[in-house]
This record gives sequence, C-alpha cells and structure tokens, in this order.
Amino acid sequence: RIGTAEIYAQVEQVPGVVEAVAVGQEWEGDTRIVLFVKLAPGVDLTDALQAEIRQRLRRNASPRHVPARIAAVTDVPRTRSNKISELAVADVVNGREVRNTEALANPEALAEYHARPELAV
Repeated sequence: RIGTAEIYAQVEQVPGVVEAVAVGQEWEGDTRIVLFVKLAPGVDLTDALQAEIRQRLRRNASPRHVPARIAAVTDVPRTRSNKISELAVADVVNGREVRNTEALANPEALAEYHARPELAV
C-alpha cells in the first residue's frame, strides 16, 4: 500500500491539474493505481500531460507511485467535512456498492467514475 498524499503532493504541482484522487483497482489478480485528475478549464488530458504527471511521480516520489491509468474527471467526490472520498471512488472503480453515500457532500460526482473505458484495459 502506498500513501496517496505523496501522489497528490506531486500531481497537484503539475500546471493544469486542479486536484486528483488516486485509488487501487483490482486488476488481473493484483492491484494497480488509477489516478483521476480534475483539470483547469480549457486543459485537456493529453499524452504529454500524462507523461509529465508520470515523470514527476517517478522522479519525486518513486516508480511505485506511478499510476497504471490516468483519467480526467470534472469533479472529485468529497465528504461533508471536505475530505476527498477515496473509498467511494475505489468502490465504484472495483464494481462494489458505495456505502455511506449520504456522508458525501456531492454524491452525484461518482457518476462519471462508472464504467470508464480506459479502466477496462
């Protein structure tokens, strides 16, 4: 298990990235890191931006912190106390029922985490 705070500290320094949420996705008998990034208006998740994110993590955190997949989202689910809800995102990504949606300030944000094509490969 890796610390997501180390990922966020690096990713949120990348120009164009507003915030991020990292979760483990169960994949082929293992767990891989999936990083969702909320981007500034007018910024697209290009191959170059993904490469910059990966290089920064490899250089300033460790190769273990580099996500297998990166996907753009328009919102990050938060608890009512304004903490990023990694657990809810992980449940969605891994096909589990999300518990405690009433504890989320913005449960509608979870909709765009369902059935992401980039997570199926």
